[in-house]
Amino acid sequence: MDFLELLNKVARVARPAHHEFIPMSTMDELFEESCFDSLDMIMIGMYMAIIYDIDDAVVRDFVPTTPAAMLEFVQTNKKRECESIEWAMELIK
Repeated sequence: MDFLELLNKVARVARPAHHEFIPMSTMDELFEESCFDSLDMIMIGMYMAIIYDIDDAVVRDFVPTTPAAMLEFVQTNKKRECESIEWAMELIK
């Protein structure tokens, strides 16, 4: 599964449709230079925690800087695998 594709789909849910949305194009792109603000990043983190069953206490203090950092965090802290992008999107409806 393409983590960047999943991250962009999760970000689209986290960022309401009436706001500008520019998908992340590389794993090394800085979140602070993207269209995501701090509230978007909190929501993205919460959704990723739901998808990968990561403890809230662990996610609360994590501030990712890039998609690569987010992936490393997920790989280190996840309690389950993401079955598919479609499956993940159903979890965060």
